Amino acid sequence: MPRPRVLLHLHQAEKAFGERVLFGQADFWLEAGERAALMGPNGAGKSTLFQVLCGEKPLDQGRLVRPAGVRVFYLPQDFRPTGGTVYELAYAVTPLHRAELELRNTPPENAGEVWSRIRELSFWKGQVARTLAGFGLGGLWEQPAEKLSGGEGVRLGLAMAFLSGEEVLLLDEPTTHLDLRMRLRLEELLLAYPGAVGLISHDRALVRRVATTVYHLEAGRLFRVPGGYATYLQERERIRRTLEKARLEALKERERLTQALPDRRRPGLDRRKSEKALLQTRAERIQVPDPPPPERRWSLEMAAEGTPRLVLEAKELAKAYPSGAGQEARQVIRQATLRIFRGDRIALLGPNGVGKTTLLRLLLSRELPDAGERTLGYGVSTAYLDQHYHGLEPDLPLFAQFAARFGEARAAALLGRMGFRPPHWNDPPRRFSGGERARAGLALLGALRAGLLVMDEPTNHIELELLEALERALADYPGTLLFVSHDRELVKKVATRFWGLEDGVLVEYPTYAEAEAALLGKPALRLDPYGEVALEEEPPDEAQDLEALRMALLERLYEPHQTDRARLRLRADLLALEEALYRQYAHEFFRPHPYRYRVRQEGLEVFAEEELGLWQFWSREETCWGQLAGGVLLLEEEPSPRLLRAVLRVAFELEGAQVVRVGRQSYGRSSYLKQFAGAAPASDKRSSPKP
Repeated sequence: MPRPRVLLHLHQAEKAFGERVLFGQADFWLEAGERAALMGPNGAGKSTLFQVLCGEKPLDQGRLVRPAGVRVFYLPQDFRPTGGTVYELAYAVTPLHRAELELRNTPPENAGEVWSRIRELSFWKGQVARTLAGFGLGGLWEQPAEKLSGGEGVRLGLAMAFLSGEEVLLLDEPTTHLDLRMRLRLEELLLAYPGAVGLISHDRALVRRVATTVYHLEAGRLFRVPGGYATYLQERERIRRTLEKARLEALKERERLTQALPDRRRPGLDRRKSEKALLQTRAERIQVPDPPPPERRWSLEMAAEGTPRLVLEAKELAKAYPSGAGQEARQVIRQATLRIFRGDRIALLGPNGVGKTTLLRLLLSRELPDAGERTLGYGVSTAYLDQHYHGLEPDLPLFAQFAARFGEARAAALLGRMGFRPPHWNDPPRRFSGGERARAGLALLGALRAGLLVMDEPTNHIELELLEALERALADYPGTLLFVSHDRELVKKVATRFWGLEDGVLVEYPTYAEAEAALLGKPALRLDPYGEVALEEEPPDEAQDLEALRMALLERLYEPHQTDRARLRLRADLLALEEALYRQYAHEFFRPHPYRYRVRQEGLEVFAEEELGLWQFWSREETCWGQLAGGVLLLEEEPSPRLLRAVLRVAFELEGAQVVRVGRQSYGRSSYLKQFAGAAPASDKRSSPKP
């Protein structure tokens, strides 16, 4: 069988920026019909390698071989088109337009052959219209390219790539800003493309389905792994071992030459000096590969609070936005009736712009609906990570935000775990890159305790290793989860329920396969997101044998016939039950630890203890922590009103603090003493020495 034609070949190539070698002695080739994915850590030089392959950047050493007549189309990362309307730019890359340009430069007596070719290529006009419509740009033909959004610009770039008909496509992060439907369409087009494709992408599902070869670039070395993404995952550890072995061997040889001495028995001092200089020169010429960066083992742990069985309920929600003067309002949400149960993992799917973020904000009461009602379960705490700043204030220093919520010591630990170092702590999130904002949001996520966690596009801009850590953390999260994501691997591994918005109406799909079919316009089953039969009212904790219920839940949890959805709900039931059991234990067996102060606040005994500036305040019901420094007590989280009043009494009346801060709320000593001290009822204020 003849070997496929090589369309692009990079031979013994080297490229450096300053003293840093991005790749050296690199060999890269693309054969006809091959689809190669280029993998590697962020900053390794993947985009630079593609720019070399398309001819935009020169090589320092080596050579690029491209057979005569082979054309390359390069789509850069975050493509921003300029210089015409959407239709003009799309048409300008087609073979038909190139033939028309050739006709202009052809003498009339020789134009017959070109005219024949133009007639053969006339079908490209219809192809342009179909391709633009397929990428959701059918209504934007006359739109200037400069006015397109980021997602629209990327879709236009992809349309231009497939309309170009070039033998080689080089696509750098083509899934940026693409929704799930567009990613599925991109897969189909790549699989059907007759030429060769080079691809840089963090979309694991896309690479897994499309790639026939994987290249790995790291620490200046380029490796080729024949086979698909699954083979690459198996070879990734071997690649790292090969890099380290090559580095150690180069160091060993350099040390051998440096320490080698000329033969003292040979006459002539000048001769020995020249031999030593020659050995030194040989040692300096040995190139020692950079050590591979240590593989980051990201660790994410997310805690949750117990919730009632019915976490959230909404009926007949509707929301519209004004479209402009003299135009009807645009109805984003027409009808959303739903129930979220304890332990659910719900993925909200759909194209960009259908109202997914609007629905999340309505459910969290961050926006008011035009019609309908929403009810959050009693005692349910929520956490929301938006898609832009991931729950952070855009203009406040990062460390100050974390310190205000969790204290300085814990803030430093949380930020350090996500790779933030002190020089960047005072920067506001608005200055961060997309990946840095995502990491800051995940640092915040690791400190929150929420019964209902709501996330809007949490995987945008994060690298592969961190994405895998987020998957593991969400899979282990014992609470209730509602999230929007276009990452198919994450949705498949985490979600147990699948919702979608179709013309403003909320529907549920029984499986991910049905959801994907619906997104592609194929027949699909649909369910009512209001869910199951009516819930039975849960009996109060006092009327139940909680220990027996806990053992029964544990037995059901490990029964082999349980579905993933049922098992996750059982885990959430177990969390809520254990919290009730701990409250019961605290009430029956509570004994105070050694304490410094004890006060009685509205019938509740509250104790306070300090060690190295860290204060603990606790009662039978709850505990809170704080740091006291410079007359300012900073509480890590907001306690109940009764415990807060007890903390204020200890801080102002017994410790002489000047200010107590809880989140964004501040309490001053002078105003407290004027308002409360004179009217405070008599209470038991005693200091208990430590044993």
